[in-house]
Amino acid sequence: MTFMPQTIEVLSGSCVTIPCSFDVVDRYKSNVDETCKALWKYDQTVVFDSSNPQTRGHLTGNLKNRDCTTTLNNMKPENSKKHFFRLECNNDPKYDFTTRQVDISVTDVPPTPTLTPSTLKVKEGTSVSLKCSAPAPCLSHPPALTWSSSLGHIQESLQENLDRTKVQTSVLTFTASHLHHRLEISCTAVYNIQDGSSQSVSTSLTADISFPPKNTTVSVHPSGPVSENSRVTLTCSSTANPAVRSYTWYKADGGREDKIGTGNVLDITASEVSATFFCKAENDFGAGRSNTRQIEVQYSPKHTTVSVSPSGPVPEDTDVTLTCSSAANPAVKNYTWYRADRGLETLIGTGHVLNIKASRDSGLFFCKAENAIGSRWSNTSQIDVHFAPQILSSYDCIQTADQLNCSCETVGNPPPALQWYLDGSPVNHSDRFAISSEPLNVSGLSSIITVSQPQQRDLSTLLCNSSNSLGSTTQRFFVYNLKPHQDFVMLLVFIATFVVLFLVICGLLLVIRAQRTHQIVHKSQTLTSGEANEVPNAEEEAIYTNAKELRQGEVADPAVISEPNSAILPSTGPNDAEGAAESSEKKEGGSSDVIYSSVNWKTKSKKKKEEDAVDMGQPGSSYLEEERCAVGAISRNVVSDALEMGNLYDEFEPRSESKAVECEYAQVKFKRKSVVRK
Repeated sequence: MTFMPQTIEVLSGSCVTIPCSFDVVDRYKSNVDETCKALWKYDQTVVFDSSNPQTRGHLTGNLKNRDCTTTLNNMKPENSKKHFFRLECNNDPKYDFTTRQVDISVTDVPPTPTLTPSTLKVKEGTSVSLKCSAPAPCLSHPPALTWSSSLGHIQESLQENLDRTKVQTSVLTFTASHLHHRLEISCTAVYNIQDGSSQSVSTSLTADISFPPKNTTVSVHPSGPVSENSRVTLTCSSTANPAVRSYTWYKADGGREDKIGTGNVLDITASEVSATFFCKAENDFGAGRSNTRQIEVQYSPKHTTVSVSPSGPVPEDTDVTLTCSSAANPAVKNYTWYRADRGLETLIGTGHVLNIKASRDSGLFFCKAENAIGSRWSNTSQIDVHFAPQILSSYDCIQTADQLNCSCETVGNPPPALQWYLDGSPVNHSDRFAISSEPLNVSGLSSIITVSQPQQRDLSTLLCNSSNSLGSTTQRFFVYNLKPHQDFVMLLVFIATFVVLFLVICGLLLVIRAQRTHQIVHKSQTLTSGEANEVPNAEEEAIYTNAKELRQGEVADPAVISEPNSAILPSTGPNDAEGAAESSEKKEGGSSDVIYSSVNWKTKSKKKKEEDAVDMGQPGSSYLEEERCAVGAISRNVVSDALEMGNLYDEFEPRSESKAVECEYAQVKFKRKSVVRK
């Protein structure tokens, strides 16, 4: 009996190796030796004889070992027959093993390789081994196996089947990935024919890899720049196996992610604040997140702002940089700078950056940003300029009998503090001093102080002091205080009355002087020496005037002209008066007439007693009376004013304020003195 495969498929023009073994009965086993030969026949035709070198093939087995494996070369389609083995030895046995035949099939196409497993359906991350097997009927020319992709490790080997036929194998090992999903994996067997040509044949499978969503992306339609408030369609796409079962849309704003919709398509209104979008796709194996996508929206400038550098307070005349910033698409092409001053807008420069000198009068700054779509104004910005305090010229003081109101306005940066001082002492809010303050503009302060019941002093000094960290300044107020309950208007009326009275007195004096001048001209020859020797009372204050002035050039100049209130005025007796007259005579060598007046101050009571004794009609004399009253402490001011107007009146001490009103009278008596030349 024999052992061989039932069928063998062989490529035309190639060889075929027939695995073969036989067995004989025991009595013939010893006869099987090197004298034996192997023959292969189909029907009655011998196709191979191992003893004949001319036959197409060779015996690869050892008959002594009962191995009849034989290779037949250059197989043709007509050789497609059932072949059997015949053993012939010099001694028996000579036997056809017809009970077991091999059916050789010669084809023009090589056999197809086999993939194991025939299908590939695994989850991503699974380790996969694919085995490719191809028959090797011709051991001298086994097929070469190749894979379509270098997915992993490849190991080749020649294996034997159960029927002892040979098969060429190649094992591909790799880890399944979503990249392999739907990938066609093929194995190709290349058969080399004995004439030098070759033929190939392939087999393949499509990988089915399960994986969560991959390559999740967002597309925007329209894809180019869109106008603000236009409609935009967002589409979420993802690769997944099995397919995605849900899509979710989110808007990313800083660190926040807000859900805004579901479905693979989302319609929105484009705006400048649309931020960025992304979507999430989910299936049974997990979820995949898309890339973020921002819609390109064109809009006019927005959020235009001005920044100042240095940002903190700066001294005056410091270089300051102003920067204008704005969000816009397309980008801003023009920046324009303006200064706002009392409602006026003044163009001061152009460009993204503006360099200026810091000044307390810089005012407010703002900029305008423009692009092809529109423009936008920035907020106003002010430079924080530090400067020392300054007291404005609007300071003022108003005083009445009952109170004093003074105002003081100051500016400075840092905002100054304001303190009042009265006669060197700080003044705070109290029952007597009322102080109110309120802000003045941005860096100023306005303060008003009210002083009740001013004290009785001739002059008080009120100070307004303004100070900050950069310095201080002071404004001085000189305040004349009035007696309590004396109205300021009454003071003005009193002063006006006094001035009018003074002018009246001066007019009377001029009239009297004119009259005296006329009398002197007619009576100068009749005057007695007694008249010349008459001297004013010692209690009188003499006021002299030059007779020459009265006569207007008719009489010679007097030798001596005495000034009012002079220290050398006669005051003790006739001798002093005569001495003065004689001295004048001797010096001039002639005679002159002198008119003088005496002023007696009397109280009202004394004046009443002496009123009857005075002869107002006495020839050669004239009287001018003036009433002088002291009302409280105000008499001091009246006297002061009188002294400044010519020192006509003598100084006197104020009477006691216990008296409501006390008056003094001035009696003016004009006399003529004649001096005769000896």
